[in-house]
Amino acid sequence: MFERPTVFIVGAGASREARFPMGAELKGTIANKLDIQHQDGYSLSKGDTRIVSAVLHLLQKEQRQDPNPHFNAGRAIAGAMGQAISIDNYLHAHATDSVVVQMGKLGIASSILEAEARSLLAIKPDRREPFSFSGTVDTWYNVFFQMLTEGVQRDDLGGIFSNVSFITFNYDRCIEHYLVHALSNYYRLPDSEAEELVRMLCIEHPYGQVGRLPWQIPHGSVSFGKSFHAQELPVIAEQIRTFTERVENDAMLARMHRLLIEAEVVVYLGFSYGDMNMELLSLDERGVQRSVFGTSFGLSAPNKTAIERDIVNSMGPERAVVESLELADLKCADFLSAYWKPIMRG
Repeated sequence: MFERPTVFIVGAGASREARFPMGAELKGTIANKLDIQHQDGYSLSKGDTRIVSAVLHLLQKEQRQDPNPHFNAGRAIAGAMGQAISIDNYLHAHATDSVVVQMGKLGIASSILEAEARSLLAIKPDRREPFSFSGTVDTWYNVFFQMLTEGVQRDDLGGIFSNVSFITFNYDRCIEHYLVHALSNYYRLPDSEAEELVRMLCIEHPYGQVGRLPWQIPHGSVSFGKSFHAQELPVIAEQIRTFTERVENDAMLARMHRLLIEAEVVVYLGFSYGDMNMELLSLDERGVQRSVFGTSFGLSAPNKTAIERDIVNSMGPERAVVESLELADLKCADFLSAYWKPIMRG
């Protein structure tokens, strides 16, 4: 169990360990889905069939007929993905174009739900074991769970999340999904009891998510890796937020900043330290002194130096608030294993 208030800031590199696409791979997937082409003006030759159907469904609801502005926007996104830092950066650049934003969200939602279904965390109903923990042994999810449950008895589970919270910039629901199954399996709990425990964990999704899980809300939920119908996709996609939309959400930003202000330990996992995301995390108020840890897998020395400076600057108006800062050239699972004791106990 964590002894000090600890915030994990999670990026795409963390979900990568569960076999999610990231970086160029994710941009390529979205580009392929949105590069909508019709042979002879009628038969679909390129692009995602369900996205095409989703657009037609949207237009029908709005009593509009011409899908070409949406298809043109999709092709524009596809053609620019090679230039873009990320799909998030591209949508921010075109925040005032509602059609571009709508198509981008459809591409993201479709890609992430399909990635959930293919991931190591997917429920596989054709197997005897509905959730395969053998596939997650070498991931950070497993190491984090070991840290979380160290020394915790079944009768003391009520406070297991009292000193830990998450800010995840990923659209997937991997953290909450995994923890329900992990707690249920390890402590031999009914699923309903494990779900109640995970409800107590604070998880902020600054860019939204592809729906809430069935145990989180009674209606309108989206199961992990859901095999969705085209007409469901627009509603799911609307739960994704652009950077501009997040900046305008004062309540969400206030919750995130309060978590960071009160944190004695901040841990960046698989995070790219992009300027837009660092801006969302920047504090104007001095908090407690804190230790900061993070992954820096594959970063060059000059970039690492600049990122260390950005992290310190984001932590408030006074540098002294950062007591220590360590970035390690390790993947998430190896990083948590190597820094287990310093993160947990200082």
